[in-house]
Amino acid sequence: MIGKNKSQHVGRRGVLGAFATFGGSLILRSLATGIPAKVLLDPLSASADELPVGKTLILSSSSLGDPINANVPGTYEYGPSEIFHSADPAMAKTALTLGSTSTFAAKPWAQLPQSILDRTAFFHHATYTPVHGELNRVQKMMNVTEKNDMLISLISRELAPSLGCVQSDPVSLGASGGELLSSAGRVLGNVAPLSVRQALGGVDGPLKDLTAMRDAHIDELYAIYKERGTPSQKTLLDAWARSRDEVRSISQDLVSRLDAIDGNDALNQVRTATILAAMNIAPVITIHLDFGRDNHSDSGFDTEAASHLTSIPLLETLLNELDQLKADGHLKQGVVVGSLNVFGRTLKKKGNGGRDHNSGHHVMVLMGDGIKGGIVGGVEPNAQGTEYIAASIDSTTGAKGGDIPFEEGLAAAGKTLGYALGVGEARLDQMITGGKVVKSIIA
Repeated sequence: MIGKNKSQHVGRRGVLGAFATFGGSLILRSLATGIPAKVLLDPLSASADELPVGKTLILSSSSLGDPINANVPGTYEYGPSEIFHSADPAMAKTALTLGSTSTFAAKPWAQLPQSILDRTAFFHHATYTPVHGELNRVQKMMNVTEKNDMLISLISRELAPSLGCVQSDPVSLGASGGELLSSAGRVLGNVAPLSVRQALGGVDGPLKDLTAMRDAHIDELYAIYKERGTPSQKTLLDAWARSRDEVRSISQDLVSRLDAIDGNDALNQVRTATILAAMNIAPVITIHLDFGRDNHSDSGFDTEAASHLTSIPLLETLLNELDQLKADGHLKQGVVVGSLNVFGRTLKKKGNGGRDHNSGHHVMVLMGDGIKGGIVGGVEPNAQGTEYIAASIDSTTGAKGGDIPFEEGLAAAGKTLGYALGVGEARLDQMITGGKVVKSIIA
């Protein structure tokens, strides 16, 4: 269970060390000054291309193979006798609009505010595995990534310098067992929300000294630039430097948000992820949201329905809190929220049971900054007519049927995610073999 993860017992120094190779003080210095960590480490290296670009990713990931794929737009076109959905009125087929597309989904998706639906896309593809323990291979796009590394770790290392993050490795808040991340061959530990609160929260925690820290380090940098800096570096410092009022507001707000963390469950992971995004600690933060779990025996789809009714509002909370942090000036960069699980679930009814593993269909949900409302791909019967699988995709329009074959859908989803975050197409072609970026859902 997440709440029993050993990481929740890590002390303050251990958690800060887990966040950053250079130690927790760099987190605080960057937060206090507004200056990218890379520049704090080497002030005379600052140049105009250090201005933050790219977006942070908050990714929900699960090794349980949740049936999130079974209730999204694109799964209602074949009729209730073919693709089965929950009979719970709270999960009823409901009309909604994604960009210029009028479609249907389970009611909890349709109940999201239009302002969120306008930046929500559903990418239909397959993961090609029915095995719970292969989430790490799915994160490697089924072993077609550069140096066989997890895509999110490649993206994280790619974007860390331009985003000015404290560290280049992803941070995991809700992983356990087969959900642990790896980067360049190293397994990364999980850092639970309560550990983050213990390390950074409280009125007497390290955030209370941000204003004094800000003054000390800004003065130090001004002295360095006055003696040895260039005019452009002095201009950059003026652009970066937070005011004393900004720093005081950040400190008070983040302490308040950290003090609200009271567990390691999904809600607290969501709260903590938004805080870490505002602190610009890492380009990628992972959480675990539950959309029905391993529901072979969920004959009435009761667990599936209950989980959707809990987790979709959590996505709304996540987007709303990010929007508020941005409005308050605490969050400077854009953020994309996404999902990537080990596999999807069967869409045809299996006797009196629930849903089995479906290696042929999964849906990546993308939400947030730079995402346009829409659907990429869809489903079609497999060759035997025994199940529904992901259809090929038109790379230009995102429509079902086109030049991205079934076998390259996962790679295409990965490339589209990377492109949405700010990685260039040429670099993505190096990172992932096969697939194409689908730009129809990128603003």
